[in-house]
Amino acid sequence: MAVMFLAYALSMNPDLGIHVTHPYGMEDDIDGWRVTDATNVYSQCTWQLRLEDVEKLSDCIIESWDDWVEGSPALWKEDGWLVEHQPVSVCCRFGQNQAIASSNSQTRCVEGANWQAQRLYAQIHYMSLAIATDIIATKVNRWEDIANEQILLNHKAVYDSPDPLVRQEVDLEELPHQDPETEDENKVYDKGGRRIPRCMGMVAPGMKSCGILVNLETVPELFSSFITDDEDMDMDLDVYEDQDIRTPLVNVYPQAFLRKTGHIQCNTVLPQFSPFLTKIHKSVTRPLRGIDDNLDEEDEELFNHDDGVVPPAVLSMACQFYNELSHQTHPSAALHEVQEGRITSALSGAYGTGRRAALNHPNIIRECEASLPHQRFDNKIKHDDVPHALRLENVYIIQLDSLLPGHCTGKHIYRDIIIPLARAWSHPDIFDVLRLHLVIFTPEWTPFGITSLLERIWKHQHPWLKHNLKQMPEIIELCSVLERTLAYAHMGNAKVIATSLMRPFWLVQSLLQQGLPTLSTKIQISSSSLTTPITRSQILTYGQNHFEAYKAEFHIMLSINQLAPQLFQPYTSELRHASAIALVALQAYVADVKGLVAAAVNKECANEEGDIGVGNVSNSKTHLTSLHKWLSCSYPLSYQDRAFEHLLRCIIPNHEDHSDGLPNQSEQQLTIRDFSLRIISMMRADNPSVVGAPLIYSAPSTTVFCIAGIYMLKYAPQHSPQAADSFMQDAFCGAANHLHINHVPWHVANVGLVGITLVSLCIRLGPTNSAAEASNKAQATDARAAWAVNSITLRSLPQFISRDSLPEEFSLDNIDVERGETEPLICQIYEWVFAIFNPWKPIHKIALLAGIYISRILPDIFTNGEYSPAVGDGGRAITQALRALPWNPNRSTRRGSRSTNQFIVMVPAYIIAVYEADSPLQKYFADHQGKGFPLRWNSKNSNKGIGSLLMIRLGLANAQKKLNAKYHEINMHLSDLQYGPFKIAVTFFGLNKAIELGRTSQMYTIKPAMQSIATHKHLKEAAKEKEDEEDDDEIEIIEHVKGKRARL
Repeated sequence: MAVMFLAYALSMNPDLGIHVTHPYGMEDDIDGWRVTDATNVYSQCTWQLRLEDVEKLSDCIIESWDDWVEGSPALWKEDGWLVEHQPVSVCCRFGQNQAIASSNSQTRCVEGANWQAQRLYAQIHYMSLAIATDIIATKVNRWEDIANEQILLNHKAVYDSPDPLVRQEVDLEELPHQDPETEDENKVYDKGGRRIPRCMGMVAPGMKSCGILVNLETVPELFSSFITDDEDMDMDLDVYEDQDIRTPLVNVYPQAFLRKTGHIQCNTVLPQFSPFLTKIHKSVTRPLRGIDDNLDEEDEELFNHDDGVVPPAVLSMACQFYNELSHQTHPSAALHEVQEGRITSALSGAYGTGRRAALNHPNIIRECEASLPHQRFDNKIKHDDVPHALRLENVYIIQLDSLLPGHCTGKHIYRDIIIPLARAWSHPDIFDVLRLHLVIFTPEWTPFGITSLLERIWKHQHPWLKHNLKQMPEIIELCSVLERTLAYAHMGNAKVIATSLMRPFWLVQSLLQQGLPTLSTKIQISSSSLTTPITRSQILTYGQNHFEAYKAEFHIMLSINQLAPQLFQPYTSELRHASAIALVALQAYVADVKGLVAAAVNKECANEEGDIGVGNVSNSKTHLTSLHKWLSCSYPLSYQDRAFEHLLRCIIPNHEDHSDGLPNQSEQQLTIRDFSLRIISMMRADNPSVVGAPLIYSAPSTTVFCIAGIYMLKYAPQHSPQAADSFMQDAFCGAANHLHINHVPWHVANVGLVGITLVSLCIRLGPTNSAAEASNKAQATDARAAWAVNSITLRSLPQFISRDSLPEEFSLDNIDVERGETEPLICQIYEWVFAIFNPWKPIHKIALLAGIYISRILPDIFTNGEYSPAVGDGGRAITQALRALPWNPNRSTRRGSRSTNQFIVMVPAYIIAVYEADSPLQKYFADHQGKGFPLRWNSKNSNKGIGSLLMIRLGLANAQKKLNAKYHEINMHLSDLQYGPFKIAVTFFGLNKAIELGRTSQMYTIKPAMQSIATHKHLKEAAKEKEDEEDDDEIEIIEHVKGKRARL
């Protein structure tokens, strides 16, 4: 009750940002509501009150207490406490926002005495303070002249200019108050150069003051011309380390979607303050002692005893110009009503499972039910006397060691420094320049469209919140986008803009370039556009674990509702969805592993850097470099991009132990299905096993796995738990293969501990030299490791082709496919092939092997031979003749026949697209009545020698039945580790080319028997050619001889 009255009394002061929506709470029973539901008095721990604020509070208590008690609920007054007591206010201290440098001389004397009594300034090295002034603008109905007698009574002399070098004294009787033609006031100035008002503006009763903001386009010009009146000043670098204080950096903060108008901050003050600062320095700074000065002991303390350096008494540090309304409605940006994302927190609270979420979520819902954040802000500014002045604030540092002896007192500081700095704002040299960059306008509420949309979202989703139902992530993120947009209208700080999330809405460009928010007419939220949900409001309200749970469901729901077209394409629909969910969980797991290793390595490196020794520092840098490389790998738990090698380098204590690989205290080896089964057993809803390896206890991914399990079970078979577990195993295996997870962190369970923490992979660090050999060894023995065709020989191909992973070269990135192809069908064909590729399907495996073998004979993919079939040649004879043609390079000038990576991909893609009946290529062929393939497809492949002729020469232009027989034949060759690769080459290229490839590249072992056959055949053909040549020579000689005889 007392708190509610105090909040009510404080809300009567428009200078404070306190408001009360319900003076007596939500209902009569106090236990049915919380103070935060009715007022924001608890929104910050401390409310700073000035002397005027305390006086207003005291007056309000005296005037309002009885009426407030009389209007309170009867239930509150039953015990008599409220009726029998009265509040008492005691003012202990005031300071911030206190009026200073009053025009009244008596008030200035009191202020000086207060400064004198506050502190012992002689014992203070330096002090910082901000001095501000307010500029108020009010619409004037008419002007009244101020009597000349009154002006002369306050000022002995008046002048026509503020400049003492050119000004002339003015006779007010001869100078009219206003110019007859322009009706502008004829300005006059006092001896100090300050303008003396000659007209008084008359304001209508109840007229509100106008808002004032800064022109953001022109105000940087104020700071661009520096007035160099203080060139010889030195600084105390202990106080201020910036060596270039003359380089202004102006930060602008647009307000209310105006873009060109708002607030500013700068790292220096206006250059027009230089003359005033110079004058202060000359009057208060201790003088510099000369070399030839002979001083008495009494005069010694007048001079500075440093080595020829006198730090300036006053340093100008920064300034900011802002509307006082912003300062009064919220003490800081973090405490602004619209900055806290309360509607987003209310919508996302149902995702939390912890105690913190259970406590906070109902309170936030009640808070929003009472009033939404922008409505509470509106309540604050409804008062007629809410300030709209523009506050101009300069920040200074006073170095008390530099003051003259005897002047290091509060009275002298106030009189000689504070008052001159405060009064400088009103000097024409500053104000007349500044006023050109100010914008005056009547207050209007511009973000109406954003607030209306937020209200509609809240009204639509509120019934769901009452039943604690989870909101769709798309709605939550849309609400967050709108709240951030509204926060930008209030704060003008671009940091509230979540670029990756808000760009698809067109909000980033529209806010920063146009000012007003513009939403796309076609808003589509997908897993590709929303990669990371907005975090801050949820973490601050509910904690990190809540956010991880929400983020998991966020990605899961987007993934299953909008599956990527090519993701897990060969799987059934149910398994595709489950695998997509498992992929989200494993991605969170990989992120946790990266964080675990990074934290351990950084900790150990910090410990080693603390030890004395150059070697330790060098080793730490080496480990940190390896850590950075490992973290930047796309698949950090794989062998790709040397990830395994980098991991070894950053965590193994001794480079001599690299050959042993990663530490494995348990000495266990897991298959991918065992890995999946362990995860499934730990994330069961009923009777889960204790969280242990490979999961990380208390890591966010553990929660993510549990949530993923719930969603995966919706797609799993329901007839038996065993079938469901097997289904989920398949999903996790597919997701793990997609992420190329080849090794995971491990630890041994400690008996008796319910929660087991992961033993750090990183122990005491030492020098590292090489880990490549260990990486290659581990990769060679891992059946799931990624592999590259270009890094192996055909001799070892049988060991790699049977792996679960495809070669690294088999990637769509290795095909030069332009998205702007004249025929989009080309892109569709290649994407389709990669989506349905199955290495265990006969034609797919044959196609992949054909592409690998073709890449080894490049550029000999063409032929220089010619064949013209005879009239009686059948299909078999023609095929044998074409296959017997030699393999030669391309005779034309066309390029593109030497890129092995392209052929490893394009040859299999061509074969599969031709043979698969469901391929887009075959559908095109059928739709065009078998007239042929697309011209662009033919030209793209024929340029590289890929086409029907290549299919014939490889022996693949056969019916499906014969291809199955060829598949079994190739499989038999793969089982022959000694001569199998050579036999496959014979199958594709023929005996001669296979032997030539084996001799020139040493890719495999040539079978001697087959080589002798080829040699015998070659010798026989050579002998026959020689015999033919000899016969031809004899005939030529005979003809030659006969010719000679005829001439004789």
